Amino acid sequence: MSSIQIILSGVLSVCVLVGILMMSRVKTAVAGNLLSAFAMLVGVVGTLFFAGVVTAWTIWPALLLGALIGSIMARQVKMIQMPQTVALFNGLGGGASALVGLMSVDGESVFQQVTALLAVAVGMVTLIGSLVAAGKLHRVLNQKPVVCHSQVTHSVLLGVAFLLMLWGFVAPVIQSGEADLSLSAIMAVVGGTLFGLLFSIRVGGADMPITISLLNSLSGVAGAIAGMAIGDVFLVAVGGIVGASGLLLTQIMCRAMNRSLIRILAPNAPKPTTNTSPSPNSPTPEQIQRIMDIEKKIKELEEIVKNLEGRVQTLTSQLNEAEQQHQVATVASEKAAAAPTAASVLSAAKDVIIVPGYGMALAQAQHQVRQLADKLESRGARVRYAIHPVAGRMPGHMNVLLAEADVDYEKLYEMEAINDDFKTCDAVVVIGANDVLNPAARNAEGTPIYGMPVLNVDEAPEVIVCNFDLKPGYAGVENPLYQRDHGVYLELGDAKETLMRLINGIA
Repeated sequence: MSSIQIILSGVLSVCVLVGILMMSRVKTAVAGNLLSAFAMLVGVVGTLFFAGVVTAWTIWPALLLGALIGSIMARQVKMIQMPQTVALFNGLGGGASALVGLMSVDGESVFQQVTALLAVAVGMVTLIGSLVAAGKLHRVLNQKPVVCHSQVTHSVLLGVAFLLMLWGFVAPVIQSGEADLSLSAIMAVVGGTLFGLLFSIRVGGADMPITISLLNSLSGVAGAIAGMAIGDVFLVAVGGIVGASGLLLTQIMCRAMNRSLIRILAPNAPKPTTNTSPSPNSPTPEQIQRIMDIEKKIKELEEIVKNLEGRVQTLTSQLNEAEQQHQVATVASEKAAAAPTAASVLSAAKDVIIVPGYGMALAQAQHQVRQLADKLESRGARVRYAIHPVAGRMPGHMNVLLAEADVDYEKLYEMEAINDDFKTCDAVVVIGANDVLNPAARNAEGTPIYGMPVLNVDEAPEVIVCNFDLKPGYAGVENPLYQRDHGVYLELGDAKETLMRLINGIA
């Protein structure tokens, strides 16, 4: 490899890193994305040039076809479909690395051959895992976790089998310089496919943001290993950047959900069985029957007492029925006239927090959310957005949707920065969010969201819920906030319609 190629690879890698840094800020995100994309384009063309195949005419139609498909997808894919699109792109990256590995298994050195097989295995894990994840997100596959019998054991056995395959490949090379490359490649493809399938079907919807981050990391790892197999410094560097950044994001997402990666990828350990054998001091069947007879007589006496009390109450109520009905009717009419509504609460609010969720993405209601915020701010209210790290189906999903509606990035607050403000604000408006604010996460042991940090919406004095219905969220856990007997206003239905009713109802 020439020194010019190494220097160019280093410069382009730095450009990719700078682009990623720029993408962390809304104002420079577009420019950062373009910079990284341009660096990758130069890297691809440079690789073809230094490999001496730039004159092959078949390469250029393939590049143009890929650019055309990418441009069409960029225009046609809706923002709501972005999570499954990202998962699909992760899979394509892994598949490309596996293809490079398959084309390189007959390399000249043992290092090239071993790294090629590793690229095939990791690339197939990424490809199959990403396809399953995209299928779940697009509701083509069952979105619930699918746990096979002894799934952890099977996964471990697959890993051991792959290591044995590598040893079975390396040992003959060391002894005689010969190995069955075709059989090893087939085993890498099959093993990676099965492992990717077992890994991805286990993951449910609540953990999908973490899964996408991990698959993104795996696609980078597969690319880096493929770069080692073909001796491409730029591919190794960029693959390492993608792998490291994806792994860091995965750790951040796990920390945000208070979950370990092992618990997400591996089934829960079986619960210990309880001993149901009777103790030496257990009562005899005759004693149990006598106890049951006594309890039955007690219940009969209680029923007689209740009937007597009911008769007394009936006689008393008949004496005052006319007067009570008149009083109840008067009080009910006064309460109906004075009862607050969601619109009246927002009209009086001076500090409002908006909590967006996946339902907002489904309804494409981010522009109506912006209109609501604008109207509240025109009345002198302070409006902020509380963004949970795993809201939506991919990291940063809510940020991207709100940026599409030109919401000022300075108004977006991470969970740690705003969670203590819910109890002091005037009102909270929930737009299609459920799991990320479900207070059951604090005490509902055994559920997918138990222990996950949530937004403290239940501490707010007034909560307006603009969800489609009251069904459980993606994790399947009932939200007790909906049953609160005060300060909760349920505006159910399509988010666009409910938001417009709120906007028009604010005086």
